[in-house]
Amino acid sequence: MNHRKSLLNNRKNLLNYLKNPLKNWENSLNKIVCELLSVALVCCIVSSLSVAIFPAYRAKAETGHIVDIDSPDGPRGYGVYIGATSEQLHTKLDKDKSIGLAIIDAQNVSAEDLRSFRAHGRRIYSYLNVGSIEDFRDYFDAFSGITLGEYANWPGEYWVDVSEQAWQDFIVDNVAAEIVLKGADGFFIDNTDVYYNYPHSWIYKGLVNIITRLRDTYHLPIIINGGDTFVSKLMDEGKTELITGVNQEAVFSTVKDYEYGLFGEQPALDRAYFEEYLARAKKEGLIVYMIEYTRDMKLVEKIKEFCKQNGYKCYVTDSLKLDGNV
Repeated sequence: MNHRKSLLNNRKNLLNYLKNPLKNWENSLNKIVCELLSVALVCCIVSSLSVAIFPAYRAKAETGHIVDIDSPDGPRGYGVYIGATSEQLHTKLDKDKSIGLAIIDAQNVSAEDLRSFRAHGRRIYSYLNVGSIEDFRDYFDAFSGITLGEYANWPGEYWVDVSEQAWQDFIVDNVAAEIVLKGADGFFIDNTDVYYNYPHSWIYKGLVNIITRLRDTYHLPIIINGGDTFVSKLMDEGKTELITGVNQEAVFSTVKDYEYGLFGEQPALDRAYFEEYLARAKKEGLIVYMIEYTRDMKLVEKIKEFCKQNGYKCYVTDSLKLDGNV
């Protein structure tokens, strides 16, 4: 009833407006001017109050070490420290018995370091970049000729043509072999997103070849970081036996500015897509891991509850460097 009455009143107002266009135009203009002045005044007041009332919150958001939360699945947590130096890793892991699975870049540490990190029954998986190459790697010059393009938001990194046999051989027989000799317990495979950026059959086949050879040669667990397009195709083709799990970054959070480390909340549609993707991966028998980037503790609570409900492992941090905030 109220809705119908509102419609009748709106029709009546419209008729009166049409009968007196000039008068109503003047009145409308005066009303708009008054409203704009009111809004400007309110904005000034709110801005002043926010500085006075919330200075502690702003200072906290700008500090460096805010969030470094390990997996909510119990005392044996999950941490991703692929940007940490050996010194930072020792600081982080030597006295911390709560981390059951740590992801590091074993190319940057010695075998002695890695043995130390494996204390207390901890498992160490090594980062292995198969889909792109960074210019700080000592083998960059040897493979710069097979790069496909620049990697957005990461200066000095380039996508690689993974169909090249020389690249496949080098990753499996050299880089992975060195990682295994140092004592790594598994692989954390990155940048299979090359297939999303270059969706060609030969790119997909190149990735499958690399992962198949890693599995058959070393018989170690394999986690795919990101690469939802590639993993979805694996699932479509019934090839999930090639991998152990998936790690998805930014299901709930998003990075608004890579240079300044500004974070936000993932749009609902994107979050729904990733939730569906991870649910399918779990149904296929894969272990699900997550990394979230945020300083928003309310969002962290949502993430923790989501992981508990679904049996996922999550690492939450405010460091894009993934250095353990050390």
